[in-house]
Amino acid sequence: MKSKIMALLLILSCLLSIPLQAAADTSGTASKPKSVLMLYDSLAIGTPQEGNIEALQRLFAGFSVSVTVMSLEAYKQGDINGFDQAVLVRNKADEIPDLPADLARDWNGFTGSLLQIGGGLTDRVRQVLHIQDKRLDQDYASIRIDQLQQDLIPVNGISYLTSYEGQAYGSLTSEKLNLKTPYGVRSGLFAYIPYMTKGNLTEWSAAYLLRDWLGVQTASHAYVMIEGIYPFSNLALVNQMADRLYDAGIPFIAGVQPTFGNWDYPAMQRYMETLKHIQARNGSIVVQTPIVDSTSPPAALKLPNEMSSFLNQLGLSGIAPLGIATEMYWSYDKQYTADALSFFDSGIVYPNKKAWYREKTNTSSTFASAAYTISEAELATYGGSRTATNPLPLNTTLVYTFTDDTDELSKRLDAITSNWTTFADYKNEVHTVHTPTNVFSSVSGHLAINGTGVHLNDQVQDVDGAHVYVQEGPQSLTTLFSVQNNILIVLIVATLILFGIFIIIGHRLYKRKYEQPWRS
Repeated sequence: MKSKIMALLLILSCLLSIPLQAAADTSGTASKPKSVLMLYDSLAIGTPQEGNIEALQRLFAGFSVSVTVMSLEAYKQGDINGFDQAVLVRNKADEIPDLPADLARDWNGFTGSLLQIGGGLTDRVRQVLHIQDKRLDQDYASIRIDQLQQDLIPVNGISYLTSYEGQAYGSLTSEKLNLKTPYGVRSGLFAYIPYMTKGNLTEWSAAYLLRDWLGVQTASHAYVMIEGIYPFSNLALVNQMADRLYDAGIPFIAGVQPTFGNWDYPAMQRYMETLKHIQARNGSIVVQTPIVDSTSPPAALKLPNEMSSFLNQLGLSGIAPLGIATEMYWSYDKQYTADALSFFDSGIVYPNKKAWYREKTNTSSTFASAAYTISEAELATYGGSRTATNPLPLNTTLVYTFTDDTDELSKRLDAITSNWTTFADYKNEVHTVHTPTNVFSSVSGHLAINGTGVHLNDQVQDVDGAHVYVQEGPQSLTTLFSVQNNILIVLIVATLILFGIFIIIGHRLYKRKYEQPWRS
């Protein structure tokens, strides 16, 4: 009887576990990040389209999408297999040759999503979207999308749509031709953007179409960040800045520069106290990548230990870092990814200033939670700082740089507090930072270090400036040398006293010698 009951219980447990296992499998499949193959015919060096490949890479990074970048010349048959989606960027406006034979076959047979940017529309995309287009030469165009706009954009040799089927995104207008046409168009798995370049509103406009093409469902947020806070910054001014933003009810991100070593110096202790104050004033701490001006092995090999050491020091001070701010090229470098970015699952992605690769790769690493950066100048140019605007279609961070100039900092804070954007609290999202000894996290605004909630104290502690910057070595003969010094001092004093007595005696004898005859 017992055996029958045990068998029945075993069958029931198996039946109950099947839905749970299926749910787990479904969840794992749903959470799998998308992968995109980006193909290009030219980097367009020296043309208005120069930099649009990099701009697209950063947009994809902002959507937490891994991208593999490849030129048409490097493509081999079957390379497109294994990707969820593919992008073809055609920058050769004056010469649009046919696709290489291997790519043409794979492109036409690809079952994933396809996006084309630029002229020379492929037959497959043209037919699915029923596109008719023309060429626009030597003109000034205006771009409008959502509540953003930019006028008088010089264009030459770009395509524009005269007929299409699908959802339109934004508009491109030309007063010269009395023309108004969609900026881009999408239908199902297929999408087309006739014109995109780096540094104007076409870059942001592409994000609206990319969001739907990628199938992103999560809500986007806008953040504000004050970057460039160093140990040698005016820390009193940093504290005042944090207080002002807190009083204005604006949550912010503080971009802090890592330091490596010298933790017991008063300057470093004051730096930690300031970061604790920022954290207590509704500021989220994000670590900026170290400044790179060399890729020499001695400096590069220290990076993993130094980053881990800095993060652990923050933890010892009661500070929970939530992410990293990095130029985009770090995510296309195997060594930087392994040595620095791997500590973080959240990142804020800057455009590249100058790329110092160590081990470049054409496939990017991604953050589970990513944010794209914009500048105040861009926002003002596109009309977003003067009126209430909807969030951009991806997480964005409005970046200001900290300055020790009191008047200039006040102007920047005025710009933040008068901005119509509703800034979100970065720590309300899920962020995790791992080192071999610590786990830092935030969930729904609550900070934790190794699972223990962080105590927020907004009182900056005074740090004693007295410090021995050169440590004393072993002093085994200190007593002996001290006795010798005392003996020498006594001998010198005794000698000086005897010398003084001899001078006095000599002076008196001298007087007697010359005064005696006169008295007689």
